[in-house]
Amino acid sequence: MSSGRMTKELFFQTKSETADDGGGVAVTYTDSFSLFGMIEPRSGKENFFAMRLQGDVTHIITVRYNSSRSISVDDRIQYRPSAGTRTFNIKSVLNPDERNRYYRIAVVEGEAT
Repeated sequence: MSSGRMTKELFFQTKSETADDGGGVAVTYTDSFSLFGMIEPRSGKENFFAMRLQGDVTHIITVRYNSSRSISVDDRIQYRPSAGTRTFNIKSVLNPDERNRYYRIAVVEGEAT
């Protein structure tokens, strides 16, 4: 994987839940860190990823492995080009061949959390 293809700055956000006055839960996301990566669109409604079928995966995001960063399915990713913000919810995280070179992250764009 060429690092020259990883040109998009991606902001990884951590989810926080707090009780609201109505007895419900308010969910907020805050930036944890940013990494440069590549966003690849996927077609169709189902993809085979990480040895299982994933429904509605719209993109695969690839970033370099970083042992000081933790990526979870509870997090989300934002890409903020000058034309507006794109939000991706993480469905699964794969470390191909467990060689700690890069992560391939299956995501859904724009899905409510």
